[in-house]
Amino acid sequence: MDATPACPVFFSTAFDGGNGELTDAALSDDAVYTARLNMGKEPFTEGTDKREHHQWFYFKASNLSGVARCVFKIVNAGSSSYPAAWPGTWAVASFGGQEEWVRTPTTYDAETGELCVTVEIPPHQPHVYVAYFAPFTYEQHLALIADCASARAPDGTSPLCAVSTLALTAQGREVQMITAGSGPLKLWFIARQHPGESMAEWWAKGFLERLLSADDDLARLLRTQATIRCVPNMCPDGAVLGHLRTNACGANLNREWAPTGDYMAPTVERSPEVHAVLAAVTAIGCDLFVDVHGDEELPHIFFAGAQGIPGWNDRHAELYRLFATAQLKACPAFQVEHGYGNEEIGEANMAICSDHMADQFDCLAVTLEMPYKDTLELREPAQGWSAPRCEKLGASMLEAVPTPANIYVIALRFNWAVAPF
Repeated sequence: MDATPACPVFFSTAFDGGNGELTDAALSDDAVYTARLNMGKEPFTEGTDKREHHQWFYFKASNLSGVARCVFKIVNAGSSSYPAAWPGTWAVASFGGQEEWVRTPTTYDAETGELCVTVEIPPHQPHVYVAYFAPFTYEQHLALIADCASARAPDGTSPLCAVSTLALTAQGREVQMITAGSGPLKLWFIARQHPGESMAEWWAKGFLERLLSADDDLARLLRTQATIRCVPNMCPDGAVLGHLRTNACGANLNREWAPTGDYMAPTVERSPEVHAVLAAVTAIGCDLFVDVHGDEELPHIFFAGAQGIPGWNDRHAELYRLFATAQLKACPAFQVEHGYGNEEIGEANMAICSDHMADQFDCLAVTLEMPYKDTLELREPAQGWSAPRCEKLGASMLEAVPTPANIYVIALRFNWAVAPF
């Protein structure tokens, strides 16, 4: 916690997920608090990224009684991991208990590399939290796990899921998995390999809440036709530490799924999160794998497929098309026109999760990307792409995943060709 002697306002990042290092601050005669700060850097990522990432910020200013406006100048934004992301980005602010986050004016000066976040302070507000995107804290994560564990069938006694711990992280936190359903299809969903992509766990919250609903007919059908496994937070250490891309060891988990080139196989010491999940999938098998992320630069929701794996064929392409079409119908903010583009067959980076899963299990595997910004396809200027919208997208996934109610379940199980919708 830092404060300048001449300024009664305090600046803090000493909380779960906090990131920001204050360099100087002042309170002007016209009640404007101006703070200059840097985003804290993560451990150097050996082998893969070869850099110290920084892009996530999350801080608090308190003692704001009588302050009309706060201006936060993030001076090292120009050297961040994705500086091209800043134009058009608006940070979020929250007053009170952080239940609600609102977009607040944010500008970027490409010449100075400075990101400026301006927050108007309502009367009688003692503090404000500011973040890159609505945080999903470790406390919220634990509450989500507890809610899943307490979900019950209509008889009030039968649990709707099982909670298991796959591994402990380097700092001793649990990598937890929710398992629901009893059907033959093996469906896997993981989120937040990159901890600063908090929208991914908001997605998981919406997905799990609907999946474990006792009276949702679609959820009930899915639970009878598939066994669904979900890891809502793959990187709890990184999330608590306020990292964008890496765990406590500096590992970029989405580059740890297979040894190839400069990329290393997951290990218990460096990437226990990936090591444990990969072992579980290998033991159980997989028909569908969805890896949920956020993208700093692109203002779209989209799938990144595994078109570059060596074994990509017409069956894979049709399954991918049908899944994307189903998700498009389920959520109007989703789209299929914009994304990362398709790699040529054989050019995929097999250390990336969805590519490795598609290759190893000959299954449909995708990376779901959401924006930090608003979606151009369905704008909400006041909120942008927000936590509640992430939850709704997660809930909509139940309408797109394969069940016998979908036309492509036969192809998933038996490698048969399927007709278009």
